[in-house]
Amino acid sequence: MDAIILQVFENIRCGFLDLFFSIFTLLGEEFVIAGIIAVIYVCFSKDLGERALVTVMSASCITTGVKSAVRRLRPYAAGTVSRVDNLLTTDLDPDMSFPSGHATASGGFFAALSIKFRKAYVIAPSAVFVLLVALSRLYLGVHYPSDVLAGLAVGIGMAFVWHIVYHGFYRIRHIIYLVFAALSFIPLLIPATQTESMYEISAIALASAIGLIVEDRFIRFGNTDKWWKRGIRLGLTIAVAAIPYLLLSLLPDLLWYKFLQYFVTILVTIVGVPFLIKIFHI
Repeated sequence: MDAIILQVFENIRCGFLDLFFSIFTLLGEEFVIAGIIAVIYVCFSKDLGERALVTVMSASCITTGVKSAVRRLRPYAAGTVSRVDNLLTTDLDPDMSFPSGHATASGGFFAALSIKFRKAYVIAPSAVFVLLVALSRLYLGVHYPSDVLAGLAVGIGMAFVWHIVYHGFYRIRHIIYLVFAALSFIPLLIPATQTESMYEISAIALASAIGLIVEDRFIRFGNTDKWWKRGIRLGLTIAVAAIPYLLLSLLPDLLWYKFLQYFVTILVTIVGVPFLIKIFHI
Protein backbone atom coordinates (compact mmCIF):
# COMPACT_ATOMS: atom_id res chain seq x y z
CA MET A 1 0.00 0.00 0.00
CA ASP A 2 2.88 2.39 0.82
CA ALA A 3 4.37 1.88 -2.63
CA ILE A 4 1.04 2.22 -4.44
CA ILE A 5 0.27 5.57 -2.79
CA LEU A 6 3.71 6.93 -3.63
CA GLN A 7 3.40 5.84 -7.25
CA VAL A 8 0.08 7.69 -7.50
CA PHE A 9 1.84 10.87 -6.39
CA GLU A 10 4.69 10.22 -8.81
CA ASN A 11 2.22 9.97 -11.71
CA ILE A 12 0.72 13.42 -11.07
CA ARG A 13 4.02 15.31 -10.80
CA CYS A 14 4.34 18.56 -12.72
CA GLY A 15 6.27 21.80 -12.43
CA PHE A 16 3.58 23.59 -10.44
CA LEU A 17 3.15 20.79 -7.90
CA ASP A 18 6.93 20.41 -7.60
CA LEU A 19 7.14 24.04 -6.50
CA PHE A 20 3.95 23.91 -4.40
CA PHE A 21 5.00 20.92 -2.32
CA SER A 22 8.63 22.10 -2.10
CA ILE A 23 7.36 25.26 -0.39
CA PHE A 24 5.40 23.27 2.18
CA THR A 25 8.29 20.90 2.77
CA LEU A 26 10.48 23.96 3.44
CA LEU A 27 7.93 25.40 5.86
CA GLY A 28 7.80 22.05 7.64
CA GLU A 29 11.59 21.82 8.10
CA GLU A 30 12.48 21.12 11.72
CA PHE A 31 14.77 24.15 11.88
CA VAL A 32 12.12 26.42 10.35
CA ILE A 33 9.66 25.25 13.01
CA ALA A 34 12.37 25.81 15.64
CA GLY A 35 12.88 29.35 14.34
CA ILE A 36 9.16 30.08 14.56
CA ILE A 37 9.10 28.77 18.13
CA ALA A 38 12.07 30.99 19.05
CA VAL A 39 10.27 34.06 17.69
CA ILE A 40 7.10 33.19 19.64
CA TYR A 41 9.06 32.58 22.85
CA VAL A 42 11.16 35.75 22.74
CA CYS A 43 8.84 38.19 20.97
CA PHE A 44 5.22 37.23 21.65
CA SER A 45 4.33 34.62 24.27
CA LYS A 46 6.89 33.07 26.58
CA ASP A 47 4.42 30.44 27.83
CA LEU A 48 3.25 29.33 24.39
CA GLY A 49 6.79 29.33 23.05
CA GLU A 50 7.98 27.17 25.94
CA ARG A 51 5.15 24.67 25.48
CA ALA A 52 5.82 24.44 21.76
CA LEU A 53 9.55 24.05 22.40
CA VAL A 54 9.30 21.15 24.84
CA THR A 55 6.65 19.46 22.67
CA VAL A 56 8.60 19.62 19.42
CA MET A 57 11.97 18.84 20.99
CA SER A 58 10.78 15.83 22.97
CA ALA A 59 8.90 14.50 19.95
CA SER A 60 11.91 15.07 17.71
CA CYS A 61 14.15 13.20 20.16
CA ILE A 62 11.86 10.17 19.90
CA THR A 63 11.66 10.36 16.12
CA THR A 64 15.40 10.84 15.66
CA GLY A 65 16.16 7.99 18.04
CA VAL A 66 13.84 5.65 16.14
CA LYS A 67 15.24 6.83 12.80
CA SER A 68 18.78 6.15 13.96
CA ALA A 69 17.86 2.66 15.17
CA VAL A 70 15.57 1.51 12.33
CA ARG A 71 17.55 2.94 9.39
CA ARG A 72 14.74 2.44 6.87
CA LEU A 73 15.72 3.35 3.32
CA ARG A 74 13.85 6.29 1.85
CA PRO A 75 11.53 5.46 -1.06
CA TYR A 76 13.85 6.90 -3.71
CA ALA A 77 16.83 5.06 -2.20
CA ALA A 78 14.90 1.79 -2.20
CA GLY A 79 13.86 2.27 -5.83
CA THR A 80 10.14 2.53 -5.01
CA VAL A 81 9.79 5.92 -6.74
CA SER A 82 12.10 8.58 -8.09
CA ARG A 83 12.88 11.74 -6.13
CA VAL A 84 11.96 15.31 -7.02
CA ASP A 85 15.42 16.86 -7.01
CA ASN A 86 15.86 20.20 -5.30
CA LEU A 87 17.98 21.65 -2.52
CA LEU A 88 15.60 20.21 0.07
CA THR A 89 15.96 16.59 -1.05
CA THR A 90 19.52 16.25 -2.33
CA ASP A 91 21.32 16.23 1.04
CA LEU A 92 19.26 13.69 2.97
CA ASP A 93 20.48 10.61 4.79
CA PRO A 94 19.10 7.85 2.53
CA ASP A 95 18.51 5.44 5.44
CA MET A 96 16.67 7.79 7.83
CA SER A 97 13.12 7.44 6.54
CA PHE A 98 11.07 6.18 9.50
CA PRO A 99 9.46 8.21 11.09
CA SER A 100 9.18 11.53 9.27
CA GLY A 101 10.86 14.41 11.10
CA HIS A 102 8.82 16.98 9.18
CA ALA A 103 5.56 15.31 10.21
CA THR A 104 6.76 15.09 13.80
CA ALA A 105 7.81 18.74 14.09
CA SER A 106 4.85 20.27 12.25
CA GLY A 107 2.35 17.90 13.89
CA GLY A 108 3.72 18.59 17.35
CA PHE A 109 3.89 22.35 16.91
CA PHE A 110 0.43 22.84 15.45
CA ALA A 111 -1.14 20.34 17.83
CA ALA A 112 0.32 22.28 20.76
CA LEU A 113 -1.04 25.48 19.23
CA SER A 114 -4.50 23.96 18.72
CA ILE A 115 -4.66 22.47 22.22
CA LYS A 116 -3.66 25.81 23.72
CA PHE A 117 -6.30 27.92 21.91
CA ARG A 118 -9.02 25.35 21.07
CA LYS A 119 -10.57 27.62 18.45
CA ALA A 120 -11.79 26.54 15.02
CA TYR A 121 -9.88 29.39 13.35
CA VAL A 122 -6.66 27.93 14.81
CA ILE A 123 -7.41 24.20 14.53
CA ALA A 124 -8.66 24.22 10.91
CA PRO A 125 -5.71 26.02 9.25
CA SER A 126 -3.30 24.09 11.49
CA ALA A 127 -4.74 20.79 10.29
CA VAL A 128 -4.55 21.87 6.64
CA PHE A 129 -0.97 23.04 7.00
CA VAL A 130 0.17 19.81 8.69
CA LEU A 131 -1.62 17.75 6.03
CA LEU A 132 0.13 19.64 3.23
CA VAL A 133 3.53 19.24 4.89
CA ALA A 134 2.87 15.50 5.23
CA LEU A 135 1.71 15.17 1.62
CA SER A 136 4.78 17.10 0.44
CA ARG A 137 7.05 14.40 1.84
CA LEU A 138 5.16 11.74 -0.11
CA TYR A 139 5.05 13.79 -3.29
CA LEU A 140 8.79 14.48 -3.22
CA GLY A 141 9.50 10.75 -2.81
CA VAL A 142 11.44 11.07 0.45
CA HIS A 143 9.03 9.30 2.83
CA TYR A 144 6.51 6.48 2.84
CA PRO A 145 2.95 7.11 4.11
CA SER A 146 3.74 4.96 7.17
CA ASP A 147 6.73 7.23 7.92
CA VAL A 148 4.48 10.27 7.88
CA LEU A 149 1.72 8.65 9.97
CA ALA A 150 4.26 7.56 12.59
CA GLY A 151 5.74 11.06 12.71
CA LEU A 152 2.31 12.64 13.14
CA ALA A 153 1.47 10.17 15.91
CA VAL A 154 4.65 11.03 17.81
CA GLY A 155 4.27 14.80 17.38
CA ILE A 156 0.56 15.00 18.21
CA GLY A 157 0.92 12.46 20.99
CA MET A 158 3.65 14.48 22.69
CA ALA A 159 1.52 17.62 22.41
CA PHE A 160 -1.15 15.92 24.52
CA VAL A 161 1.46 14.53 26.94
CA TRP A 162 2.86 18.01 27.58
CA HIS A 163 -0.65 19.45 27.88
CA ILE A 164 -1.18 17.02 30.78
CA VAL A 165 2.20 17.94 32.29
CA TYR A 166 1.52 21.68 32.13
CA HIS A 167 -1.89 21.28 33.75
CA GLY A 168 -1.07 18.67 36.37
CA PHE A 169 2.65 18.99 37.06
CA TYR A 170 3.44 22.60 36.21
CA ARG A 171 5.95 23.18 39.03
CA ILE A 172 8.18 20.31 37.94
CA ARG A 173 7.66 20.67 34.18
CA HIS A 174 11.27 21.73 33.60
CA ILE A 175 12.61 18.80 35.60
CA ILE A 176 10.46 16.40 33.58
CA TYR A 177 11.79 17.92 30.38
CA LEU A 178 15.38 17.72 31.67
CA VAL A 179 14.95 14.01 32.45
CA PHE A 180 13.50 13.44 29.00
CA ALA A 181 16.33 15.38 27.37
CA ALA A 182 18.92 13.44 29.37
CA LEU A 183 17.48 10.18 28.01
CA SER A 184 18.30 11.42 24.50
CA PHE A 185 21.97 11.11 25.44
CA ILE A 186 21.72 7.31 25.65
CA PRO A 187 21.66 6.71 21.85
CA LEU A 188 24.95 8.63 21.61
CA LEU A 189 26.61 5.84 23.60
CA ILE A 190 25.34 3.07 21.31
CA PRO A 191 27.28 2.64 18.04
CA ALA A 192 24.18 1.69 16.03
CA THR A 193 22.41 4.98 16.84
CA GLN A 194 25.36 7.38 16.66
CA THR A 195 24.05 9.48 13.78
CA GLU A 196 24.74 13.17 13.21
CA SER A 197 21.04 13.94 13.60
CA MET A 198 20.99 12.22 16.99
CA TYR A 199 23.96 14.26 18.22
CA GLU A 200 22.33 17.49 17.07
CA ILE A 201 18.89 16.82 18.54
CA SER A 202 20.32 15.57 21.85
CA ALA A 203 22.50 18.67 22.19
CA ILE A 204 19.56 20.98 21.49
CA ALA A 205 17.28 19.14 23.91
CA LEU A 206 19.80 19.12 26.76
CA ALA A 207 20.80 22.76 26.25
CA SER A 208 17.20 23.97 26.05
CA ALA A 209 16.24 21.98 29.16
CA ILE A 210 19.09 23.46 31.19
CA GLY A 211 18.46 26.91 29.74
CA LEU A 212 14.77 26.88 30.67
CA ILE A 213 15.62 25.98 34.27
CA VAL A 214 18.23 28.77 34.53
CA GLU A 215 15.89 31.32 32.95
CA ASP A 216 12.98 30.37 35.19
CA ARG A 217 14.98 30.49 38.42
CA PHE A 218 17.31 33.45 37.87
CA ILE A 219 15.99 35.66 35.05
CA ARG A 220 12.24 35.43 34.36
CA PHE A 221 11.87 37.91 31.52
CA GLY A 222 8.38 39.02 30.54
CA ASN A 223 6.39 39.43 27.33
CA THR A 224 6.05 42.73 25.49
CA ASP A 225 3.31 44.16 23.28
CA LYS A 226 5.53 46.86 21.75
CA TRP A 227 6.59 46.07 18.20
CA TRP A 228 9.85 48.02 18.38
CA LYS A 229 10.88 45.92 21.37
CA ARG A 230 9.90 42.76 19.53
CA GLY A 231 12.12 43.81 16.65
CA ILE A 232 15.07 44.39 18.97
CA ARG A 233 14.45 41.06 20.69
CA LEU A 234 14.44 39.26 17.36
CA GLY A 235 17.67 40.94 16.30
CA LEU A 236 19.28 40.04 19.62
CA THR A 237 18.25 36.42 19.26
CA ILE A 238 19.77 36.14 15.79
CA ALA A 239 23.00 37.85 16.86
CA VAL A 240 23.44 35.91 20.10
CA ALA A 241 22.79 32.59 18.35
CA ALA A 242 25.00 33.35 15.36
CA ILE A 243 28.16 34.21 17.29
CA PRO A 244 28.78 30.87 19.07
CA TYR A 245 27.40 28.87 16.15
CA LEU A 246 29.79 30.44 13.63
CA LEU A 247 32.78 30.36 15.96
CA LEU A 248 32.26 26.69 16.82
CA SER A 249 31.74 25.81 13.16
CA LEU A 250 35.53 26.22 12.87
CA LEU A 251 35.99 23.06 14.94
CA PRO A 252 36.81 19.76 13.18
CA ASP A 253 33.85 18.05 11.53
CA LEU A 254 33.43 15.37 14.20
CA LEU A 255 30.22 14.26 15.91
CA TRP A 256 31.14 15.35 19.44
CA TYR A 257 32.25 18.75 18.15
CA LYS A 258 28.91 19.00 16.37
CA PHE A 259 27.23 18.21 19.69
CA LEU A 260 29.27 20.95 21.39
CA GLN A 261 28.41 23.47 18.66
CA TYR A 262 24.66 22.99 19.04
CA PHE A 263 24.74 22.66 22.83
CA VAL A 264 26.66 25.89 23.39
CA THR A 265 24.68 27.82 20.77
CA ILE A 266 21.30 26.91 22.23
CA LEU A 267 22.34 27.34 25.86
CA VAL A 268 23.93 30.75 25.24
CA THR A 269 20.85 31.87 23.30
CA ILE A 270 18.17 30.62 25.66
CA VAL A 271 19.94 32.15 28.68
CA GLY A 272 21.71 35.12 27.12
CA VAL A 273 18.80 36.68 25.25
CA PRO A 274 16.39 36.71 28.24
CA PHE A 275 19.22 38.09 30.41
CA LEU A 276 19.81 40.99 28.01
CA ILE A 277 16.06 41.60 27.73
CA LYS A 278 15.75 41.82 31.52
CA ILE A 279 18.88 43.94 32.06
CA PHE A 280 18.07 46.51 29.36
CA HIS A 281 14.27 46.44 29.88
CA ILE A 282 13.64 45.56 26.23
